[in-house]
Amino acid sequence: MFDPFMSALAFISAADGESAPVASDPVLAARPVETDAQEIVVLGTRTVPADRTLSSDMVTERMSPSSRSLERDLLTAASAYRLSDALELISGVSNQNNRGGFLDNFAIRGFLGTPDGGAEYYVDGFLANRGMGPPRDPATAERIEMLKGPAGALFGDIDPGGRVNIVSKTPRFDPSAHLVLTYGAFDTRRAELDATGPITGTLAARIVVAAEDSDGWRDFVPLKRRVLAPSLTWMPLPKVRFTYVGEFTEFDAPFDRGIPAVNGDANALPRDNFYGEPADGVTRFRNQRHQLTTLANIGDRLILNGGIAYRTGSLKGFSSDQSRLVGRALWRQRRQRDFEVEDLSARLELTGALGEHRASIGVKAYTLDYQERWMRRNPTAANPYPIDIYDPVYGGSPPALLPFINNHETRQVATFYVQDMWSMNDRLTVSAGVRIDAYRQKIRNLLTNRTATITDEPVNFRVGVRYELSRIFAIQANWGESYLLNSGTGRLGDGFSPEQGHGYELGLTAAWPGIDLALTWFDIAKQNILTTDPVDASYLAPVGKLTSRGIEFDASVKLAQRWQVVANYAWTPARADDAAFATDAVLNVPDHSATLFAIARFLDAQKRGVSVSFGASYVGDRAGGLDANAPRLPAYVKAKAAAEYAFSPQFSVRLEADNLFDKRYAQSSYSPVWIYPGAPRTVRASARLSF
Repeated sequence: MFDPFMSALAFISAADGESAPVASDPVLAARPVETDAQEIVVLGTRTVPADRTLSSDMVTERMSPSSRSLERDLLTAASAYRLSDALELISGVSNQNNRGGFLDNFAIRGFLGTPDGGAEYYVDGFLANRGMGPPRDPATAERIEMLKGPAGALFGDIDPGGRVNIVSKTPRFDPSAHLVLTYGAFDTRRAELDATGPITGTLAARIVVAAEDSDGWRDFVPLKRRVLAPSLTWMPLPKVRFTYVGEFTEFDAPFDRGIPAVNGDANALPRDNFYGEPADGVTRFRNQRHQLTTLANIGDRLILNGGIAYRTGSLKGFSSDQSRLVGRALWRQRRQRDFEVEDLSARLELTGALGEHRASIGVKAYTLDYQERWMRRNPTAANPYPIDIYDPVYGGSPPALLPFINNHETRQVATFYVQDMWSMNDRLTVSAGVRIDAYRQKIRNLLTNRTATITDEPVNFRVGVRYELSRIFAIQANWGESYLLNSGTGRLGDGFSPEQGHGYELGLTAAWPGIDLALTWFDIAKQNILTTDPVDASYLAPVGKLTSRGIEFDASVKLAQRWQVVANYAWTPARADDAAFATDAVLNVPDHSATLFAIARFLDAQKRGVSVSFGASYVGDRAGGLDANAPRLPAYVKAKAAAEYAFSPQFSVRLEADNLFDKRYAQSSYSPVWIYPGAPRTVRASARLSF
């Protein structure tokens, strides 16, 4: 256990000026000129330039027409306490199964990660939830990048849907610190402390601490979250920088599978009813991450960018999960989870500007050790372990557990890639890349002593074209291939082949001062995607093929330094093509979704005054299961609003409300008996002190 507040308070004296304030931040002054160009569309106000050791590559940003970067001020204005809150601001993203409240899970352009493991996302350019990862805390993020389409690559990774990269807060040489205290509905108490500053002329430090406790809006589902994120930046030479980022996370809550549908109605039961067993206690998630990145200018043309990341995590706890609805009796399955992950990643990339070419050559590798141990007991007519859906009474005698899954997975993967962006003239830019992966994946079933081993060396390509029709309009086209390893085993004990896919996109962008617009059409197909097994929902199965063709629109407008409006719309008719499934629907992916969010700031020359924000998100109806009688999750509109008053640049207060009109809705589903309801109206008040 750690005491985050004592650790942070001990650092404040250094951040407040153990050494004299620096007139200009040498981290910013030493940025390589060639990586300075702001290619990605920024939503919000960027106060800290992109660090290319943590952020996306300039080639990726330039060749991705609908990619966006959500900046710190916009994340605060949008009350983004979960990753899903932030991703509402970008088109084509839909909520997925949250694994009992322990998973940030989403689909991009209709393509989801595994229902259990969730969508993959990056932190500082390293995959952060391989195997598993805890729900992200917003306090540690400087920005969130959504890189769309086949060009949505991070250090050579390719996926036709897109990638999320969360960029961490890192040290500054200009000292600052702030404290935010929040109290809200359901007795939610939260504190954040962020302090940074120089230690010497070449060494700076930062520490971010967050602690949150809540009774929770669902019965018997409290929450406890702790995050400590220390970081150091060292600049031994003017054009050489090393950055260390650490992160220690504790996340404790009961495992909560939501509510069942009744007669096809996903909202039939009270949204705060808990159908687990309070006596099961909390499930505990522990996660540690350490990373070291470096960036160095080699002469005037070459940049060396590399890093290494090490992560460990564990998830342990008991639960009583709903299994089958018989009349008003909800049969339950008793489970115990004991997961552990160890992940070591490294990368090295050399980038050069050679005339009209910007070329990159890189290598990356990782090793994964993932242990997945389950105990469970299925209900039977003789021992259903039931609970009444209308009048839940707790304290039933849990059945004895039996071994269910005991898998030990290891991976060794090495990647080599080359890419080039060629500015053929003032208007035409062409990019191309090739990636070679050599992998060995071994999954040993310790219950049966069977071992599945998969080895291969796939080669994938991508190409892109961008043509500027004028200073305002540009058209872009991208094509790319992908592969992604799948974890786990199916109901027969066999491993899964990797996902394989390819995608196209065609985009039109327009930019005027303060206005950015993007319209994108895409066509993506994948095979071997894992989803709920239609024979036994306790397992996963590979879909033969999933196809998603659609249109996305994203807009950002800034008016007179006071107003900013973010709007998006997505038409995402994703469909599965596998005769084994009773429906071609894709879980939790609506055909139509949209968001409108606005911020207005009325501040005087001394930065005093009122700021307000308000917005609404529309999510169309979606499949709540994959069987023939699965419910549809109804469409809904959810609104939010906030007001903030700054008494001075050093002190402000804020009042915010999410789900402003207390809309009843189903947020996501795994099956007809595992539907997670959306939270009711949630009001929070906070005070911010800067020093």
